[in-house]
Amino acid sequence: MAFKTPHETAAEAKIAKAGWKRDKKTNLWKCFREPDRGKTFSGTAVELARILDDKAAAQS
Repeated sequence: MAFKTPHETAAEAKIAKAGWKRDKKTNLWKCFREPDRGKTFSGTAVELARILDDKAAAQS
C-alpha cells in the first residue's frame, strides 16, 4: 500500500466532510449526500477537493 502525503490526507478529510467516500467495488469516489447523491468521480482525492473548493467559491 502506498503512503499518503499530508496533502492527500487533508484532501480526503475535506471531501469526507462533503459526503464523498471511496466505493469499494468500483474504486471510484461516490457522493452519499444531497444534492450530489449518486455522483461518481474517478480522479484523485486532491483533484476532487479542488473541484469542491471551486464549486463552493462559485456559490459564494
